[in-house]
Amino acid sequence: MNDPGTRGPEAPPAPARTATRPDAAHAASGRGRAGRRPPLVLILTASVAAALALLPLLYLGVRALERGPAFAWGAVATGRTGQLLAHSVGLALVVVVASLVLGVSLAWLTTRTALPAARTWSVLATLPLAVPSYVAAFAWVSARPGLAGFGGAALVLTLVSYPYVYLPVAAALRGIDPAQEEAARSLGHGPWRTFRRVTLPQLRPAAAGGGLLVALYVLSDFGAVSIMRYETFTLAIHTSYKASFDRTPAAALGVVLVLMTVLLVAAESRTRGRAGSARTGSGTARPAVPALL
Repeated sequence: MNDPGTRGPEAPPAPARTATRPDAAHAASGRGRAGRRPPLVLILTASVAAALALLPLLYLGVRALERGPAFAWGAVATGRTGQLLAHSVGLALVVVVASLVLGVSLAWLTTRTALPAARTWSVLATLPLAVPSYVAAFAWVSARPGLAGFGGAALVLTLVSYPYVYLPVAAALRGIDPAQEEAARSLGHGPWRTFRRVTLPQLRPAAAGGGLLVALYVLSDFGAVSIMRYETFTLAIHTSYKASFDRTPAAALGVVLVLMTVLLVAAESRTRGRAGSARTGSGTARPAVPALL
């Protein structure tokens, strides 16, 4: 008979638990997704498309440097290039700000208010995308012969490019859960403060993407600025190509314009941020109650 005061043989230690079956399955599926490669057909198609898109850039680089880097630098390091840079950047900045104000306002009116015939207004708000900029500029010059220069170019480009902001912002507004806005209103925030602190941060990625498209459209536009007689990089490049047999200065200006767009895209990517929003409650999102006008 064993002594109750003595200990019996100790049980062997249990093996360490490494991972449950669901954990192991999840890790295996994660490794499968990480190691999965895209189809070869997709890689070849994307490579061909990228090569075709890079051909104009390759041509600009070759033509700009065919007489040496010193000659290319002398062609762009002038006061006229600085003036063109100021004209292009200033025009793009004004048009982007005006398009953001107009696009966000129209998106709010057509998606969040009791606007009569809201669907019709939504269609009408996107119609400027079907009008080329030079046609719109010609129409405005015909109606107002004195309209030209910076003001005319900014007006025309704003009216033809604001749908690039309107469309993504309207889509984002339709997908936002109004529960967060209602919670902010219940805490004492007014309509404007709720929009600025709750709704607007959720619209920032869509508005930033639309603003980037507007800026790229303005920098690449030739029709409106030529009719409005406002010299930007595109108009200067076209004039340089037609006025001389030497295409090096025009190609050098084209390289400067390409570098501007690359810096613009990089700046937009850095300022967009990684902040996001998520629903924490259960259930599904519901549409917002339209605001009475």
